[in-house]
Amino acid sequence: MSGAFVNETSVANPPRNRPTLRKSPCVATADEAVKNYTRNAARTWYKDGIDPNDQTGKYACQRLRQTWFTPQLEPKFRLRRDDKFYAIGSSSARGLENSLAGHNIVVESAAPEFAKLQPANRERSGLGFTNKYNTYSILNELHWALDPDAEFPRESIVQVSKTTWYDSHTNPTLGLAGLEETLERRSLMQAVTKRIQSCRAVILTLGLAEVWRMFRQTCLSTALPFHFCSRLN
Repeated sequence: MSGAFVNETSVANPPRNRPTLRKSPCVATADEAVKNYTRNAARTWYKDGIDPNDQTGKYACQRLRQTWFTPQLEPKFRLRRDDKFYAIGSSSARGLENSLAGHNIVVESAAPEFAKLQPANRERSGLGFTNKYNTYSILNELHWALDPDAEFPRESIVQVSKTTWYDSHTNPTLGLAGLEETLERRSLMQAVTKRIQSCRAVILTLGLAEVWRMFRQTCLSTALPFHFCSRLN
């Protein structure tokens, strides 16, 4: 049996029990806000009477037509070529992994261990099973992998048939498997997620998808449950 970090009860805190951020970390006076606005040359999208096709214009609708669009920003840090990256989130994270790897940049989230995972359909890679479409599901994975006191809720792994099981906190990219292989996938997911600690840059992407509350496990999931719900009764 796999050494996946699981137990019979969930300790994941539901969002209602987590502290609420009551104050913005960025606070500015009205004068400061107006000063920031007036000194930003890229502050305005459009103005009546301008030619939107004028690529020398200062308005954003004009600047977008330039060969190279330069956003107005003040970088607080710089990335180096030897920095390690970790991408977590929607399928866009997988695309960014491919792009970074194509430039010989280390991407820990695209671990070589995932290469053995074969997608069930026509997806190019089994990496899609790591997709997380909302902040709750991303937080869950980080919580289970990085908090030494956290344990993955064992009841989230659902029996679908006599021989197949499903980890409801993964994207259904891979085919259903037996309990041992399902637990091995979960163990692999958590082992790779731990590598985020060695990365200097983390890319987080979100998907336009609903969030499912799992009442028995008191946590939230990214998975669409309909394809196996009829078999749970």
